Amino acid sequence: MKKFLWLILLFSLSGCLETPTGNLPSISKDEIDKEAERQKRISYAKYIDQMSLVKSIGYRINSLNADICNKTDFNSGITYANENVIGLKIAKFFPSNLNLGPKVSIINIVKNSPADKAGLTVGDIILELEGFTFPEGKNALKKISKHFKDFEEKEIKKIKIDRNGQILKFDINQIKICNYPIIFTQDKIVNAYADGKSIIMTQGMVDYAKDDNEIALVIAHELAHNDRGHLDAKKKNTLIMGSIGFILDLMTIYYSGGTAGGDAQNTEMWSKIGSEAYSVEFEKDADYGGVYYAYRAGYDISNVKNFWERIGSENPKQIAISSTHPATAERYLQIEKTVEEINKKKSDGLALIPNEKEIKTKQEKTKKKKKFDLKKLIKKKE
Repeated sequence: MKKFLWLILLFSLSGCLETPTGNLPSISKDEIDKEAERQKRISYAKYIDQMSLVKSIGYRINSLNADICNKTDFNSGITYANENVIGLKIAKFFPSNLNLGPKVSIINIVKNSPADKAGLTVGDIILELEGFTFPEGKNALKKISKHFKDFEEKEIKKIKIDRNGQILKFDINQIKICNYPIIFTQDKIVNAYADGKSIIMTQGMVDYAKDDNEIALVIAHELAHNDRGHLDAKKKNTLIMGSIGFILDLMTIYYSGGTAGGDAQNTEMWSKIGSEAYSVEFEKDADYGGVYYAYRAGYDISNVKNFWERIGSENPKQIAISSTHPATAERYLQIEKTVEEINKKKSDGLALIPNEKEIKTKQEKTKKKKKFDLKKLIKKKE
């Protein structure tokens, strides 16, 4: 009974809350739905425009650095998808010229790329590529990726497309580029990263960047992480230090008679130490290589120091990239000196490639040991 009275009191008090006094125009649910749809179309159209920009900048950086990249491949400048990859619920809000449906269509072509020069256009439905019939529906892109996974890339590719009911065939003269494709996501967080195989950039990063040059600096920086082997090095460091922790855990278990050390604390702790080892050095090396990659692709590097300083110093929570890009005086001085180094090389007519440390071979590091000759020793004594 008391509980019931308390509830009556609470509801009575809530009825005393103040409300706005404006007599607003009435809006129907149909009007709200139409406006929501209009805003979605604007949002996804913006995403496609930004994706086109990022793909264009990335293609330019990858192609104009192919001569110094460790991993290269032939590429035509096409991005394709279908409604299943985009998402069935949102695909209808994307620009109609993309021709999104169960079949795979071209959703972006880099300007002046081999595909563009061959005459392909956005919205073309791909029927065949190198004699392989493109599948449709839910797992289409996975099947395509699996088919071409071990496929030997060729300089010329044959493609068959459907353009508004007209079946056309093209030969695409592909060019060699650094084989680190650009993946553009719809995430609003300001971030970009490398995974050893690709370069991932968010829509938030493009919104944050002031111009094409800043986007290029980010892509070039991540390219350096990939191509200079930083991800593999960090994995190796994690494995080495994790092995030390694992041995310590085994020792703990052994010397405790099996009563302690079963939670792998040392393995976890030492693995983390390994993963973070030389992280700042790897970032500085990516800065160094990235400035070269951006410059070689024709982008302005004069503002590179200020850009990374802005990323590091602002450090709002939504900028995920700042956690791996510490703002240090040494780092910015190094970037500044890298720009000076490139300008000097250009004026001296030297090759615009990053300087590398001299790594001595095992033969150079280890002096050749002389064989122990007993006969010579006996003769000397005689």
